[in-house]
Amino acid sequence: MKKILTILLVAILASATLFAVDFSGRFRDGYTFNFGDAVTIDPWKTSEAKLTFKVSDDAGIWTINVKDFQGDLDSDDKLGANLSLNMAALLAANGVDLGDVSLAVSIGANTKMTVLSAYNDVSGDGGYKFKNGGVYSTELAVGYGDLVQVKLAVDPTVKEAPIAVSALTKPVDGVAVSLAYGHHSEIYTGGSDDNGWLAEHAFGGAVNFNIGALAGLDFDLGVTVYDNVGLNKTTITEIPDNPETEGVDESARHVAVAENDINTFAAAVYGGVDVVDAYLEFRMDNDLTAKTNTFGMKTQVNFNVVENLGLDVYFSASDFSDFGGSFKVGGDVSYTVSGVEFAANLDYSAKESCFSVTPKVIVVF
Repeated sequence: MKKILTILLVAILASATLFAVDFSGRFRDGYTFNFGDAVTIDPWKTSEAKLTFKVSDDAGIWTINVKDFQGDLDSDDKLGANLSLNMAALLAANGVDLGDVSLAVSIGANTKMTVLSAYNDVSGDGGYKFKNGGVYSTELAVGYGDLVQVKLAVDPTVKEAPIAVSALTKPVDGVAVSLAYGHHSEIYTGGSDDNGWLAEHAFGGAVNFNIGALAGLDFDLGVTVYDNVGLNKTTITEIPDNPETEGVDESARHVAVAENDINTFAAAVYGGVDVVDAYLEFRMDNDLTAKTNTFGMKTQVNFNVVENLGLDVYFSASDFSDFGGSFKVGGDVSYTVSGVEFAANLDYSAKESCFSVTPKVIVVF
């Protein structure tokens, strides 16, 4: 047995050397302790530890992205991954130099592909996201240096043929502008990637002005805005991946309500110096059919005063019309040692009348 294991180990090392592959990825896990009417302990994000990683060649021609590596790896488990091909690098390796032109294709376990956006997502809530509503999408990306990029994402396996096309331009340092259109696409709400709107037709635009870079300032200062419009929409609620819902048809994972036209808008101001930075983000969700608006905001201050120590405090309100019942206040603290990040989040939600503590560990390799 030892001889067989030794032979296998040598074979693996020889293969890695022969194909010159690079491995990188991220692992994280944790728990959420909720203190409300009763103390509950919930897994953080997923029911198990989550591992994502990618394998690529040294020449930068191909990359295999493993998006979610979970389960017991029995005969029913599948490995969700996609293959990205840098066609410009492939052609260059075979004597055809495209210069500043970039060309790439992605295919595999791609569900909904995110369009290009100039929005600086300072809050990290993903509310700006605009995706085609596919289940097995292919993406083509073409660009010319930093000046312009264009992406086309389509799923030919779905009857509605979900498609999204987007363009991003950065004419000068500090300025970025993007436009997008989607058929059978998803527009996301702030705070969660698991909820959004499925629109028959969707339009989006975003800008980012980094005044600090434009004016050559010694500190960061910028303004960023996005606006997404969805026509003939339905509300989406994703069923989380777990053993009970694996294999469920994608259409069955959507809970639909009455069709409406919607508009989601956000604007943020951000800036800071090395030791401290902050942002203030304002958001509006507008039901154009019902003529109702929901206004919200979030602000956060990040402190970078000690090496390897992360510290921030934040405050948000998801609905100004119910400010006292919709606000959240909290903070994050983390410390990284030997490549391992130990972190904790403390959060109070007025809506749930609940205080929560989330310890977690993160390894990036």
